[in-house]
Amino acid sequence: MISVLTFLLIFVGVAVSVYQVYDIYYAQNFEDDERQASSETPLGQLSQQAERYAATGEPQRLLDIAGRLFGAHFDQRLLLSAASLPNAPQYLGALLRRGRRIVINGRLRVRHPLAWKTNLPRRDSRPVLLTLVLVNCLVVMFLGGLSLYTIAYRVPVESLAWMNSDWILMLLIYAVIAMTHGISRLDGYLHDLYLIGTLSRTAG
Repeated sequence: MISVLTFLLIFVGVAVSVYQVYDIYYAQNFEDDERQASSETPLGQLSQQAERYAATGEPQRLLDIAGRLFGAHFDQRLLLSAASLPNAPQYLGALLRRGRRIVINGRLRVRHPLAWKTNLPRRDSRPVLLTLVLVNCLVVMFLGGLSLYTIAYRVPVESLAWMNSDWILMLLIYAVIAMTHGISRLDGYLHDLYLIGTLSRTAG
């Protein structure tokens, strides 16, 4: 019974890992578009006024909404720079998510958790992190396949004897899933900061 439950959890883990890849891809490419489509969301409101600003050059309505969302001390140059770009919602979404972490003290910096401050990143870490996500998914699929292989066969190498234990394989699978979740959160965070850094260099 325990073995059946373990193999069921392994199967679920493999399915979750594959879904993580889809979920991360979807979040990277479509999530902001959905929020932009609704005029009731902050991103939708900003996007509408950004389009108006791009068409007319009149920024006041955009700045009024930004004042309510970001506060009085937000750097308006970042907002106007984002609104003037063809893919404005992507940059506006980054400002909405991370704008309150931006510190203006002679130059733009970001305040991380635990009050740690750094410069905004100049390189996009997304390709590297997405590669890690794909590698993690392949690792989970390998471990899942290994669990099936060891039903009929044993790994004879003594140093790899742990591969014959289905519960160890299960724990490794869920450890990799947790790692992938952490990588996806880090990817969203760093990519937003990279976009804001791009805005700061454009506006400056």
